[in-house]
Amino acid sequence: MKIFYMSCLILAFALLIWQILSDERRSVTQHIMLFVLVVTNGGYLASILSANMQEAILAQKVIYIGGCFLPMLYFITVCEICRMKIRRSVMGVLFIVQGIVYASVCTIGWNDWYYKNIEFHLENGCAYLTKDYGPLHNLYVYSMSIYLFMAFCVVLISLHKKTSISIIGVAIMMVSFFLACVAYIGERAVGVTYEIMPMAYIVLFFGSSMQSYRANIFTIEENRKIVDERLSEVGFIAFDRRLRYMGCNAYAGKIFPALQGNTMGRRIRNADPFLEKNILDAVSHFAEHHGGAHNAEKHCHEKIDTFVINDHSYDCRIHTLENYTKKCVGYTVEFYDETEHYKAIELFSNYNKVLEADVKAKTQQIQDIQEKIILGMAQMIESRDLSTGGHIKRTSEVVRIFADALSKSDLGLEPDFLKLVIRSAPMHDLGKIGVDDAILRKQGKFTDEEYEKMKEHSAIGARIVKEVLTGVEDDRFVKVAVNVAHYHHEKVNGTGYPEGLSGDDIPIEARIMALADVFDALVSKRCYKDAFSFDKAFGIIEKDAGSHFDATLAHIFLQCRPQLEALYSRQF
Repeated sequence: MKIFYMSCLILAFALLIWQILSDERRSVTQHIMLFVLVVTNGGYLASILSANMQEAILAQKVIYIGGCFLPMLYFITVCEICRMKIRRSVMGVLFIVQGIVYASVCTIGWNDWYYKNIEFHLENGCAYLTKDYGPLHNLYVYSMSIYLFMAFCVVLISLHKKTSISIIGVAIMMVSFFLACVAYIGERAVGVTYEIMPMAYIVLFFGSSMQSYRANIFTIEENRKIVDERLSEVGFIAFDRRLRYMGCNAYAGKIFPALQGNTMGRRIRNADPFLEKNILDAVSHFAEHHGGAHNAEKHCHEKIDTFVINDHSYDCRIHTLENYTKKCVGYTVEFYDETEHYKAIELFSNYNKVLEADVKAKTQQIQDIQEKIILGMAQMIESRDLSTGGHIKRTSEVVRIFADALSKSDLGLEPDFLKLVIRSAPMHDLGKIGVDDAILRKQGKFTDEEYEKMKEHSAIGARIVKEVLTGVEDDRFVKVAVNVAHYHHEKVNGTGYPEGLSGDDIPIEARIMALADVFDALVSKRCYKDAFSFDKAFGIIEKDAGSHFDATLAHIFLQCRPQLEALYSRQF
């Protein structure tokens, strides 16, 4: 028996070390439970090694630390897993009550209230006690029974409320506690010489911790709450590393009502053919490429496709779900309702057909319609970028003032050409329609990878403008509009993007747009900066003339300062 008790202690201690070093997040309750388990199993080993009655009684008091507090800690763990929050005041009361129960245990050896009679025996080098139970012992039995009953009630309430819990995991917990109780009652009924509770307590711990370990529920639940709070209009479904269903938020439940009938911790079954086939196949493919050991320390995400579900268009993205050590513990599928967005794109794609039907209309009328649609689309795109509200309207007015000054200069720019530049200004950022929302709406500085993605908008915008305007506008306007969208981020020193053009290789319409674009960015408030003063903004433009900006154009732009200050002071 010495080997048995020593093995139980070593196993409990090994579990404690493993839990401390493990990268799986657990609650404080589980840490306390395992520590108490080690202490209790140490008491059992000390009991069998006792040399006299006093040592055996002291060992019994150590053993009862687990007997008194493990049932309570088990109950708290059940509440955590079933998403039932216990108030701190109630938690304090539970500890006080169990402290009173343990205080009654400490009367052993002083009176006959807990044990009416107790005898010390030594057989083959192993000590044991024979006991006759007193009235206070019933208090201990009652407390253990009450905790078992309350845990069972919590599980039933959670199942009734359809809380996202694993039925299998909870069943394992309840069975483990039941077996521990059976082991204890069996010892009393049979009157065994040596107790088997050390192993029963280990089984109890395994049962209570299996659910959180298998599903990593604390990590996944924390992430689900974050998504619910920050993205109330985004559907969210969570899976663990083995693609078992780990719950969803209310928005995803509306998209896929059949999810309500699925069990947490198991594969999705009989939910929705589309969900089972398209979504799970996509998650499985994503897991193969991003969930392995080579990517376990790096967050990964990708857009998988756009799906039409119940007449709504959803952009679907998959992310790795990480614990606090940045290790992949599962995957999330997010559904963004982009119905209105795609309706606008569809309308825009039919734009040529609409204009062909009105080809006999007045030229000015066609242009008015065209500009309204372009402006509307530009404003729709701008509404996605939370940091640049009003940018399109402001830059268009700046270009108009700048163009008026250019028309009076000796550069020889034709009035008709300058009108084309003014008409093209609202289209300079159309390419942002192809930038992911996570980047476009980011509050703060871009990473290098995110900045490279953002830089793609100029080429995307040029392609969209060309596709939309070709066939309904004269070639000259198409060329100007494409150049404005494509090259307005180029710098005359060759350090701009997307082509790294320099000097006169940059179309003059793009050089004009660059001054208006940068000026508005300087004097406007953004998420990463406050608005600059006019003195500072014009100082930067003057300083960067010949490096960032065309020197001649910059000189003329600086002469527009009175009109620009009046514009921003009056309207913006």
